[in-house]
Amino acid sequence: MLSPRELAQALGVSESSLKRWVDAGKLHAARTEGGHRRISVAEALRFIREHGAPVARPELLHMPEVAATGDRSDATLLAHLQRGDARAARGWVLARYLEGEPIAALCDGPIRNAMHAIGERWKHEADGIYVEHRATDACIQALAHLRSTFDPPANAPVALGATPEDDPYLLPSFMCATVIAAEGMRAINLGPDTPVSAMQQAYEQAQPKLVWVSASAPVAPARARAIARWLDSLPVQVVIGGRQCGPIASAGPRLRRVESMAEVAEVARRLLTKRRP
Repeated sequence: MLSPRELAQALGVSESSLKRWVDAGKLHAARTEGGHRRISVAEALRFIREHGAPVARPELLHMPEVAATGDRSDATLLAHLQRGDARAARGWVLARYLEGEPIAALCDGPIRNAMHAIGERWKHEADGIYVEHRATDACIQALAHLRSTFDPPANAPVALGATPEDDPYLLPSFMCATVIAAEGMRAINLGPDTPVSAMQQAYEQAQPKLVWVSASAPVAPARARAIARWLDSLPVQVVIGGRQCGPIASAGPRLRRVESMAEVAEVARRLLTKRRP
């Protein structure tokens, strides 16, 4: 939580101006027991993105990396990731987000393109595997930082997702969780190499309203059918994606196949809209 003075300093405006925005309803603030205003970081970021407010001191928003960010072109992100400069990559992603770019658009565009280009190193560079793994870690750091600022209410619906057994890819399912959390759901990401039995246990405990599966590695036919049968049996919204999701999607006639993180965000948005009075 930020005081009006702290947020005013972060934005480079006067404290009185910021209090006027709160009084006008442009910026939502809670009150302490002593009657003092406090603004959550999530609310501060919403205001910055919606109103295009420049950030003078990003370190006060717990984003010091943004201050060192220069060129914010897509090619710059690729260069950061190829060098393994996690701090610079994190600052780049945070800066673009603060400028108003949706997380889904960042995942579908610059992050996806950069990781695809780095993945091509496997074909002709000896260091391809370690460079890709290092870049993946940098991307996850940036998305985790953003995700930590989201504050869905305790009664927000739950979304649950994972990557199938023997699929080692971390990033796609983590992207799904971040995109869904940005829409206001409580996202539980079980991560890579998750068997159906573990997904079922998590489902019974969490009682989610949305389930996702991200398949980036080839799925054996028998396993694809088993996953599809389980997903088809669920009485909730299910989405499946990833470059190797075809065998699962084709085995489950009720499954919704998505091609982008923007589609995932739209599914979450519609579920939340249905819940509102």
